[in-house]
Amino acid sequence: MNGTPVFTSPLGSMLKQYIEYRRMCGYKFDRGEEAIRQFDAYVAASPIATDRLTKELVEGYITNRPGEKPKTQFLRASTVRCFGQYLVRCGIDAYVFPYGVLSVNKYDFVPHVFSTEEVASLIGAADLLSPHLRSPQRQIVIPMMLRLIYGCGLRISEAIKLRVEDVDIQNGVLLVRAAKFNKDRYVPMAQSLLNRCRSYAVRAALGSNVKSPFMPSPSRGFYCNGAINHAFRQCLAIAGMPHTDDGPNVHSLRHSFAVHNLMKWAAEDKDMNVMLPYLSAYMGHESLLGTERYLRMTMEMFPEIRNRIRTGCSWIMPEVSHDK
Repeated sequence: MNGTPVFTSPLGSMLKQYIEYRRMCGYKFDRGEEAIRQFDAYVAASPIATDRLTKELVEGYITNRPGEKPKTQFLRASTVRCFGQYLVRCGIDAYVFPYGVLSVNKYDFVPHVFSTEEVASLIGAADLLSPHLRSPQRQIVIPMMLRLIYGCGLRISEAIKLRVEDVDIQNGVLLVRAAKFNKDRYVPMAQSLLNRCRSYAVRAALGSNVKSPFMPSPSRGFYCNGAINHAFRQCLAIAGMPHTDDGPNVHSLRHSFAVHNLMKWAAEDKDMNVMLPYLSAYMGHESLLGTERYLRMTMEMFPEIRNRIRTGCSWIMPEVSHDK
């Protein structure tokens, strides 16, 4: 978020201090700030007149809303719980919403994985995008964006924030700055993708300002997630692929990158004990847990390669003993 947070509720000053505290602890907290803003707006409009974080206020805020997904409610509860814990640590009387009342398994979500043929069709559809009066270069930028997300397994936010200086078109390496968990990482590109980047840099006329976006929006700034998701849905429509509000979405390209690599390594009889840490570091996972999830998913989706993956990697999908 840009600028100094402005809050209007009776809890506003404490909410502002909480955001400053989280950032002092090293968190970027951009999404957290947005969640706090939403809570502030709720408190400001609430008929409950109080300058304390009370049980009544908290439970009113996290009450399930019509059509709401469990994860959305869970995130609201997590926001006010963490805020309450902060207040208590500061010696301020506050209600802390207890753990266990609401729960959601983040691994319940089954991501969409495109086939390699679908990826080719989708990116081919992106190449067919036409220029728009308000976005005269989208037919150049969007195909490059999707190729980088799939070709390097990037998060959409990582692709959007790439600057000219972050894309080394001489050596074929991306520098992903301050990604999730606030870590930088280098991401090598395949030669075919590097060639695309080189031709794109010429077509897009990026100029000499190395701080400018590598894939600029119509205003020459950074694209927002919503605009890329909108363009992605247009590509799905051109490719004749059905989609709903639940997906597939741009992030499905990252999921597909992981699964396709695992399938390739399984076909080549690679040792997954060796390959998983590489994939984990390449994709910017905090630990191997996220990468292991892709491995399990690959085994479930493609039973024909289950035995190849399981060999020497039984800790991922252990055999179940029926002995008593």
